[in-house]
Amino acid sequence: MDVVFYGASGHSIAVRDSVEVFWKPNPLASIVAYIDDFRGDRGESIDGAPIISFETWRSSLRDCPVFLSLGDPQAKRTLAERIRAAGGRFPSFYEHSAPAACRGTVGEGSVLGSLVSIGPSTVIGRHVQVMPLASVDAGCTVGDYASICPSSTIFGRVVLGECVYVGAGARIVNHGDEPLTVGADAVIGAGAVLTRSVRPGEKLVGDPATDLRTLAAKRTT
Repeated sequence: MDVVFYGASGHSIAVRDSVEVFWKPNPLASIVAYIDDFRGDRGESIDGAPIISFETWRSSLRDCPVFLSLGDPQAKRTLAERIRAAGGRFPSFYEHSAPAACRGTVGEGSVLGSLVSIGPSTVIGRHVQVMPLASVDAGCTVGDYASICPSSTIFGRVVLGECVYVGAGARIVNHGDEPLTVGADAVIGAGAVLTRSVRPGEKLVGDPATDLRTLAAKRTT
């Protein structure tokens, strides 16, 4: 199918490989244009696909599904609402096929990078990006708009809330019987090691993962 990418940054180009290059010779989709709110309609293009404005998409390509190719979870949520309000729709890349390493379910507008592993009974929500070499264990739940960066690991029963961001190389590990819950809008920094549940909106870094406000308080005492 033909799709329009919302976003024309380097991150969008990296995600494009998960849609086109990884699946050659039968890509999941063909990108016909990129929407960019700052560079649109200036005559620029990416590999022949024009960079257009939101208004040009709405007037000329609204029948074409839009993939949100940004990494920021809150930005994806905002733009999804904008696209829906304009009468747009989103692709479902895995309705008929999925990578061999995916044995869960994947919502609309979500994409799995190359060499990811998704365990059985895992539920991936809408507009989620699971980037290359990431691993999500069996029975996990990943909320809408979440971004899971390359080489990160989610092990054991874990529930990620809406708009959670998991940085590159981060590890979320649950050895208990009860789910480990990461609240909505939380950020797990690159390389962090998390072994406990966290509240919505927390921002954690380090090993063990520690809230940034706690670290700041220690430095001022």
